[in-house]
Order: sequence, then structure tokens, then C-alpha cells
Amino acid sequence: METIQSHVPSVALFVTRSEIDFSHRSPSPICQRWFMVLYLKSEAKELALTVYPVNMKNPEQEFKKAYNSNPPVVVFDETNDKTTQVVLTDNRDIDAEISKRFPVTNMSSLKEAEDVCSNVYIKFHPYLKSPAGDPQEQIKLRSLLSELKRINDYLEETGTAFLSGNEMTFVDCDIMPKLQHIRVAGKYYKNLDIPNELTALWAYMERCYQTKAFQESCPFDQDILMHNEGKVGANNKPFGKTPTLQQPTMTLTIPGRE
Repeated sequence: METIQSHVPSVALFVTRSEIDFSHRSPSPICQRWFMVLYLKSEAKELALTVYPVNMKNPEQEFKKAYNSNPPVVVFDETNDKTTQVVLTDNRDIDAEISKRFPVTNMSSLKEAEDVCSNVYIKFHPYLKSPAGDPQEQIKLRSLLSELKRINDYLEETGTAFLSGNEMTFVDCDIMPKLQHIRVAGKYYKNLDIPNELTALWAYMERCYQTKAFQESCPFDQDILMHNEGKVGANNKPFGKTPTLQQPTMTLTIPGRE
């Protein structure tokens, strides 16, 4: 994916690549977060974004030599001179640098919004890992559903399109990739459905689905499943050794509107 705007600074984002079609659609929620943030900044014409997919099973020598890090890697370059590039891999540093360099579009999030989203992905992983029939499985499920309901209730109370207002901010770019993993991997591995009665949460997800930032960055369902297969045991390999033979799919529908 490339956006060329010669009159604005260039930013390169290196992400873990898709295993389905080797594209820039990274299965990593952290990579997708920065893809969405930088895409929104690019839409606002604050920067020119280029996204590079990296094969982490056999990283390109040029990538290993230049950056020696796992994605996401963000490279800020205002002059096209490699000696003046700023290369960042730490999430806090990336956040601070984006805010400092590109302040025109305010993407700061409300602390209340960040707090209400802070535990849902943390609660998802123990539930995903819990074996079927484990006495703790239902307890972990209730804990996860409680966190989803917190987000739903917050959205109902605020009445805004997104979590910190009527425009996307950092918190939306952080939580939506995680919600997509919960939806897709939760359904496949645990037959989990986000409850239909969480109408504010579903409406929020639909609005995010309609944004170009999410559409361009969203991983394929198959990549999400492979990203999570290690959390559910060695016997759960949905595509065996031939993932590229799968026809890529992407779940962006809303219950009742398929």
C-alpha cells in the first residue's frame, strides 16, 4: 500500500505480512493500530505513507541489517536522506513522535475511553486458551463478556460515533483490531459470538468497518486464525501447511445485515 504526496514528509511502516496473499494486511493488532493511525494522518495530508510487509519467517536481509527489530517499525524521513531518518520500534516512542510531528489532526483519546477498553483483550486470551469443559472456561467467558458490555455501555452513555468523540482517535485504532480478533478467532476456536444485544458496540464496529483506515488495514480472517492458533494448542491448525491455497475472506458484516 502506498500513498504518494511529495509535498509532505514521508513515513514508512514495516508490518508483519499476511500469510494468505503476502500483502500488507498484517495479522498483528499492534501493526494494524499504527497502520490505521498513520493512514488517518495520511488522509489528512499530513504525511505520505508507505507500508512494507515483512516475512518474519525469513526476513529480508536489508530489513534485518537496517532495523534489527520485529515489526512494527516506523521510519520518519523528511529529507529522503537516510542519515536523518528517525527509526522507532517502541509503541510509546511511536505515539509521542507521531503526536509531535503531525499535530494538525488531533487524535488524542479521552482517558475514560482508554480505561474502558483496557482489559477486554487481556480477558480474551485466557478464555481462548481454556480447554473445552474446563471448569474455569465459563468464568473466563463471563469475564470477557463483562468487558465487552463495559465498552457497549460507555458508547451508549456518550452517544458519540467513536470512543472519544465523533472522529477516530488513537483508542479506536487500538481497540478495533483487537475486537476483530475477538470476533473472528473467538468464533472459530470457541464458537463465541459477540452478543447481539450489545447494540451500541455493534453500531460502533460498523462505523469503524466503514472507514478507509480500517478497510485498508484489516487482516484477512485466515491470518487472524493463524495468528491465534498458538494460543489454543498445537492440534488447532486451521490451514495446515498450505495457507496460501485458501481463498482470503474478511468478516466486515453486522448481525442482521448480512
